[in-house]
Amino acid sequence: MTGSTTLPSATTLRVRRVPDWCATFAIASFGAFLSIVLSGQIGGQLNNFYHLSILAGLYNEPQFANDLFIQSLRFYSSGFWQLLSDRVHGQDVYAILFVFQILSRTLLFLGFLSWASLLGLESPKERLVFTALLAVSSTLHAFSNAGGGGLLINNFTQSELANGTTLLALAWAARGRVTAAFAMNGVTFFINAFIAVWTAVPLAFILLSQWRRHKWTWTALLLQGCAGLALFGLLAAPVVYNILVNPYVRPATDFDYITYLTSFFPDHFLIWTISFREACLLASIFCCGVIAAQMLRAPNSYLTAALCGAATVWIFGAFLPFATHARMLLNLHLLRSGSSVHLLAATAIATLSTRWIFSRDETERLVWAPVLVLLSCSIKLLLPLAIPLLLWHRTSPALSSSWRVYAPAALLLPVVLYNAARIYHAVTSDRAYVAQRDEWQAVGTWARTQTKPDAVFLAPPGALRDSGVFPKTSADQEQLFEGGVVFPYFSHRQAWVFSQAGAAVMWAPAYYQTWQTRITEVRTLKTLPQRLSYAADHGIAYVVDGCTQPYSLPPAARFDRLCVFAVPGVSTP
Repeated sequence: MTGSTTLPSATTLRVRRVPDWCATFAIASFGAFLSIVLSGQIGGQLNNFYHLSILAGLYNEPQFANDLFIQSLRFYSSGFWQLLSDRVHGQDVYAILFVFQILSRTLLFLGFLSWASLLGLESPKERLVFTALLAVSSTLHAFSNAGGGGLLINNFTQSELANGTTLLALAWAARGRVTAAFAMNGVTFFINAFIAVWTAVPLAFILLSQWRRHKWTWTALLLQGCAGLALFGLLAAPVVYNILVNPYVRPATDFDYITYLTSFFPDHFLIWTISFREACLLASIFCCGVIAAQMLRAPNSYLTAALCGAATVWIFGAFLPFATHARMLLNLHLLRSGSSVHLLAATAIATLSTRWIFSRDETERLVWAPVLVLLSCSIKLLLPLAIPLLLWHRTSPALSSSWRVYAPAALLLPVVLYNAARIYHAVTSDRAYVAQRDEWQAVGTWARTQTKPDAVFLAPPGALRDSGVFPKTSADQEQLFEGGVVFPYFSHRQAWVFSQAGAAVMWAPAYYQTWQTRITEVRTLKTLPQRLSYAADHGIAYVVDGCTQPYSLPPAARFDRLCVFAVPGVSTP
């Protein structure tokens, strides 16, 4: 019949969706690959210190039965790592961490692309440019300002995996899919509980904005919300259970938690330890994000509401230590929530840049787009200059012919050079760290094959913040620890104390007295004879030290810069 309309069948819709999903996944994979090239990737550093011991299941081995630090890792509150407990052994761990990094970055860019469609970027070209801009964005480089939340860093941890689930939860809430959003926040809780707590606030801001615009009835919101919370509860239950059954939550002695944080790593918790410059950079990133989000004219994306919610969490975290010293509240790491501000602001800026790149307006395409890309994709310190740019962008004069020809390329050249320098720096620094890590791997392998299972090692403890709480140690001792994260994993032997082990106090306060006493004592030891004497007094069988130290006792083993010394009267062949 003339004029009739034939609706597409369900089968046709499914066929159309498959290529869309394939294209989205391909673009996200491209973003993951490009971002890893720029950031580099090294397994076995920073917080992998805790993860590797869980992967190897060291707490199940009898030689660690009395090692309070290793035993506390049973209660490390991340379901992701607990699922993998005692399932990874040997050098394959580096490949596994690299695969996890690829999956984490792919999930992150899927989260970004979910926001891209909300903000009106639909064509493959637009989405590809948007993804590339995010991969090279200075806003997402390394760690967030004024809190140190992980963004595109060069190692895999569960916190960065949760960045992707956070973006998906917020994007689904903006679409009105409350059940799915709450369930995805449950996935975030399973991966990293405190990030799910942060995410709850921008979720609430989005729902409140929708309710004010009459997008919800109370009945519909309650039905979806209750279903989502039920799924959230199921996903969160294993982590909550692990926290509740932790026998180490009661400290052996009372201590002030803020004093501990000041001596260990206060950047995630205490605003007075953060420089004014860092706070200003975070504020400028937030302002750029809000202005860009408003200029996009996409009110139904609720991006501004999400940004304001994320900023609210950080502001609350800034004031929290003045109100309480409670461990459980401070353990929410609220200043790290600045990473959510970075993620959402980068989304807004990259979307606006993409819009201008494809704009029919010549001034936007040839002036504003290159300038904004230059400011957002080069050194982060340039980003505050984007605020007047965004406010003045409608006041530009007509373009001269010379600007049309030369200016865009001239503006984008620094972006290319800066990111080429980033790649070079990542490659060279990664190579140096891998060499140090391999030395410690060799020490660990030797220890596992050549020493008794119950042998204890005194190793360089590593760096600590110079807060005045602990004695200063030599720079040589701090540098010798570089790469030492992998020693427990490969050796399956106890280490007397490491500075990084102090993080266990966050989930096992009972460990504080042991860690504080040992780290104080070890940092006062200035020479190899002093360390050997201390080891003999405490039944420590081996001392790992620098081979450049003057020594009369021949080392039991030597590995380039590291020498292992058997303690007379304690160690046995």
